[in-house]
Amino acid sequence: MEIIFYCNIDKILRQRNLTLTELSELSGLSKGNLSTIRKQKAITMKSLSKLATGLNETEITELVDINISIKQ
Repeated sequence: MEIIFYCNIDKILRQRNLTLTELSELSGLSKGNLSTIRKQKAITMKSLSKLATGLNETEITELVDINISIKQ
């Protein structure tokens, strides 16, 4: 089974009225890392945890879309 988390950084920035620099400072993720997530949309569990902690978000579904696929 493969679980992929997709994160829309632009949506988070808009909804929370933040800049990329502010999000970087809150989450502890570098602007470069956030830019990569912004382009690729995929985010690791470690980065997602930092993002959620920095934003005081307890519901990860507010930050990501989850895609689960079962390969046979």
